[in-house]
Amino acid sequence: MYFRTRIFAISILTVTAVLALVISLSWSRIMAVELDHLDSRLCMEAKRLIRKRIPLDTNNPAANINNLRDTSLSGGRLMTDLTDKLRVSSPNQLMLSVGSVEQGFLTSPTGVDVQDVISRLNWLSAEPGRLTDNHKANVVCQFAFFEHQQNQWRASLFQASNQSSFIAVDVAATTSQLTSTLQAALIVVIPFSLLLSILGAWFITTNTIRPINRLHKAMDKVTQKDLSHRLSEHKEDKEFKMLIDAYNTMLDRLEDSFRQVSRFTADAAHELKTPLTVLRGKLEQAVLSENSSQLDLNAILDEVGHLSAITRKLLLLSQADSGSMALHFEPINITILVDELIADMTLLSDELELDCVIEKGLITKGDIVLLRQLLNNLLVNVMRYSLHYKGVTIHARQNESVIEVVISNFCLPISHDVRAKLFDRFYRGEPTHTQGISGSGLGLSLAREIARAHGGDLTLEPSDSDVVTVRLLLPIVK
Repeated sequence: MYFRTRIFAISILTVTAVLALVISLSWSRIMAVELDHLDSRLCMEAKRLIRKRIPLDTNNPAANINNLRDTSLSGGRLMTDLTDKLRVSSPNQLMLSVGSVEQGFLTSPTGVDVQDVISRLNWLSAEPGRLTDNHKANVVCQFAFFEHQQNQWRASLFQASNQSSFIAVDVAATTSQLTSTLQAALIVVIPFSLLLSILGAWFITTNTIRPINRLHKAMDKVTQKDLSHRLSEHKEDKEFKMLIDAYNTMLDRLEDSFRQVSRFTADAAHELKTPLTVLRGKLEQAVLSENSSQLDLNAILDEVGHLSAITRKLLLLSQADSGSMALHFEPINITILVDELIADMTLLSDELELDCVIEKGLITKGDIVLLRQLLNNLLVNVMRYSLHYKGVTIHARQNESVIEVVISNFCLPISHDVRAKLFDRFYRGEPTHTQGISGSGLGLSLAREIARAHGGDLTLEPSDSDVVTVRLLLPIVK
């Protein structure tokens, strides 16, 4: 199913359900109000029956009924007036009883024992506002609900002194006109409401799907050669702004990764080209030479070692990029490891001035081979690029929950732009600073990836232009 169709269907169903609920609740409320008004009319008419003074003949009930039918009320017949006021179509839809125990009761309709109906009802006292005569404590109007001949009836009993009057009406008869009116209204309202619902649902669907269509069109424009297309967030809702922002951020990362991969591939090819060219030249020279003793095995071995080192570093970097760097975790004493590497540095250079402050008992958990390579890469950079006579500072200590190793050395002035690229792969700085110094430009980038794989980080700290300070952070094990 299309998303547009789903939203349209949900909108239609929601509006239809709300419309049905509103009609149902409205009808219930209208009926409640109508029945409430009916109770008031019944009470009022029952009171008027007593005050009308209808003549009673205890020996001739038929005459009583005629008296009830013929009694004038405001210039018209009583039954006709009651049917009009109570909104019924026939006197048979009314029950009447007027009289007293002493005089007897005048009842209608014929064939219905109204007094028996009255005796079986459970009467409800009227609310204070429905008392017919509030100043008389013995004047009360009561109400009842009952079923007669499978129809629902509502009744009112008015009592004053020794007289009482009873009047009941068929509820279905009184509400039939209201029901017909509502049905006639619904015949017009429902189609019109459905039409408005369809138009509203289509409007909602169109406006909801518009940002998604923009995003879809933008995605279609993204190709391998063009990752620069971005969506603007102007005049969009917050939710779609978040989606557009996530999409643009994803494209930024994708473009950076693609650019980095392209540069990495080109740099790797360039770095591998040099040792391979040297090897090819040496081998061709040996093949063309009649004297095989001229084969420089040491030079070939050095180049093979260089190739092997670059290949190993590239493999580790690719594993770091994919998050699959294999780590064998074990407790490692960083104090001992740093001391060993510093000892190796002093053996390689007698001119190197070292200022070392190594705190005891610095324990972390990690891969001993990779952490040794990390620290070795940092110290090798110090050996290659520092001004030995100005000294090197190496401090290792516990800083709250991490181990902090800070290595600082003096060097030739380095610009801000060069510093920003020191962790880039295959970047070796300005050629004037690296001339005659071996290396592939992968050491610092690989060291940072190893640190991050262990839950730490490697950063370049702000310093003077002729000072390089790196800070290594590793989680501590207590």
